Amino acid sequence: MQLDITARDMLNRTIAVIETDGEEGVRVVDIAKHVGVAVTTLFHLFGNRDSLIRAAQIERYVRGLATMIEEFDVATAISKTKEDFRAVVIRMVRSEIAPINSAIRQSRQGVFGSAYGRRELTTALTESHNSMCLGLQVALERAKDNGWIEPTLDTLATAYWILGLINSRVFIEAGSPQLDRRAWDDLTLKSILRVLFVD
Repeated sequence: MQLDITARDMLNRTIAVIETDGEEGVRVVDIAKHVGVAVTTLFHLFGNRDSLIRAAQIERYVRGLATMIEEFDVATAISKTKEDFRAVVIRMVRSEIAPINSAIRQSRQGVFGSAYGRRELTTALTESHNSMCLGLQVALERAKDNGWIEPTLDTLATAYWILGLINSRVFIEAGSPQLDRRAWDDLTLKSILRVLFVD
């Protein structure tokens, strides 16, 4: 248990450094000192600096998404009707594309940029993303089994598409000031609802 807490503290500190100073700012001596452990403990838990950074980058990507998918799955499981499920979808999409979550999306985008040209990080990121999509697929399959969504829908492809839309919101936030962001948000929600629901 203590090792889990120590590892989590190291990841949190590493993420904080990455988000303020970039990966080049990560110094294992500073991370270990901040957490109050010996450098050897860090190496025991993560192996080396690169593995620590890779684990921190994956954690940056997964944070928020895993919670969203868990909450979506639970809300789907307790939904009694198609209307209940539609309300769950609307809440999830609105929450995930909300301006207040911009920093989370930017952090995820930073992970994509960091993974470019780094095979081990790209592989780990792909595995994490696949896991997130499979989690979302479980909830979509439950809705499909209940007859709440389009019966011919490929739920895995839909899960990837929805997460792609959510992650792409960062480009809207960094893009043209002429773009009406609310119009993009409305179009995103309408598109997801149109794909999922037959009526």
